[in-house]
Amino acid sequence: MDFLKILKCTILIFVIFACTIHAQNLSSCVFNVMDYGAVADGLTDSTSAFLKAWEGACGADGAPTLLIPKGAFLVGPLKLKGPCKSPMSVSLKGSLSASTNLDLFSSNWVEFHYIKGLKVAGGGTLDGQGASAWPQNQCPNKSKCHTLPTTLVLAFVEDAKINAIHLMNSKFFHMTVFASKNILLNKLKIKAPADSPNTDGIHIGDVSNITITDTIIGTGDDCVSIGPGSTNVTISNVKCGPGHGISIGSLGKYLNEKDVRGLRVKNCALTGTTNGLRIKTWQNNPSPLVASDIVFENIQMDDVTNPIIIDQKYCPHNFCSDIADAPSNVKIQNVAFRNITGTSASPVAVQLLCSNAVPCEGIELSNVVFKSDKFDLKTQCVNVHGVSDGSMNTASCV
Repeated sequence: MDFLKILKCTILIFVIFACTIHAQNLSSCVFNVMDYGAVADGLTDSTSAFLKAWEGACGADGAPTLLIPKGAFLVGPLKLKGPCKSPMSVSLKGSLSASTNLDLFSSNWVEFHYIKGLKVAGGGTLDGQGASAWPQNQCPNKSKCHTLPTTLVLAFVEDAKINAIHLMNSKFFHMTVFASKNILLNKLKIKAPADSPNTDGIHIGDVSNITITDTIIGTGDDCVSIGPGSTNVTISNVKCGPGHGISIGSLGKYLNEKDVRGLRVKNCALTGTTNGLRIKTWQNNPSPLVASDIVFENIQMDDVTNPIIIDQKYCPHNFCSDIADAPSNVKIQNVAFRNITGTSASPVAVQLLCSNAVPCEGIELSNVVFKSDKFDLKTQCVNVHGVSDGSMNTASCV
């Protein structure tokens, strides 16, 4: 009997000891920026503290978490680089405000580079404080310009989930994902004024296996823009507006751009945007490329100016007089528009202007129904080969 009591006591002591060590390990894996000198007053520059906390977390074993607690933090450029010893978690509970001193920025604001396994969540906010920088944006008026800082960048990142954070008033793009794979962007809220220049919500390029879902975006440019090299992309349950819609491109401006393949946009809503679903390519491309296997389906639009548009003579701000007669060499094929409904704010609800050098092929319009109280709606097609079926309340040009 005494032996059993001793055994039970020994087991109990061991369990308590093990739990204590486990709790200590969990605590040691949390790297709170406040412990590194960050000040949550919204005025004190806490850049150095954030970088030191990241360095500690990135070098830690186990399951490290960079904790940004509730409060307001002022920070300049944050280059959060890997590779790290372990998958990284960032618990963003507070609000970060970007410095308004542009001299501090050599490129972007918050950048994650070379990381395998990344989670960012917590309901916090990244405020780019872009209003002070927008008057200095010369890109709308110059073909070659110095771009302002993007708020959040993922580059050379693999297996990442960005969940339930807010981005607002970026100086330039709100978020860019580049040269990355296996990325989930979920339940984001992205907001900037409708007249803020080049404040795209999410821009992706040279990525594979990326999903954008359950997200609300209202900005001064594209809600989502899909650049060259994007493959296996799913965009679902996105609410867009104001902004320039959901765009593929522009494509074909630079040498050796990669193809865009395997894009699905579904169950989205666009309200008051200048474009709805758009594919845009430059003329006189230095290298040929292909945009193919694209499906837009179950899309609701309200008061959208160009609901469906393929523009293979894309040229913003009339910088292209020297190539006005040169065709686009971007091949667009196997693109389906299915179950697209709503109201058009212009008389041309469907405009498909394809290249005479490489006409669009395999274009499908199925159950595309737009209404307008102001216009007799029409469709317009140039160099398009495809089919149309189902409900169509305007004469199809396909």
